[in-house]
Amino acid sequence: MCAHGVRPGTGGGRIINILASTVYTPIPNLALSAATRMGVIGFMKNLSDEIGHENILINNVCPGSIMSDRMMENVEDRARAQGISIEDALEQRAEQTALKRIGEPRELAYLVAFLASSRSSYITGTTMLVDGGLVRSVM
Repeated sequence: MCAHGVRPGTGGGRIINILASTVYTPIPNLALSAATRMGVIGFMKNLSDEIGHENILINNVCPGSIMSDRMMENVEDRARAQGISIEDALEQRAEQTALKRIGEPRELAYLVAFLASSRSSYITGTTMLVDGGLVRSVM
């Protein structure tokens, strides 16, 4: 047995789900999305208990305002609906975060890389935000 309680050469692995910050703060008209994502969190929490003894670690990462094609679609929709420029809609989105900016994809990737690494050997069954302080809930 090694320090992690698993015989060397047996078991091990990582499952990392990318969800969305909406699991903490529901958004109008996205009920199906919220329910599906919450189901993934519940399923993975149970699964982490069931397979943790095999050194398989399962975690969820929830990005908030991270620059992506999908986020830009939302920003463009907001700009059209409000009759404002895309730049103004992006600024509004950034202002919703504690850091007052949109995140870069690499900032999400840093957490995913950490969770995939051996340095995360005692983290499983959890859900983490990468949102620049967008979500205001305490849990």
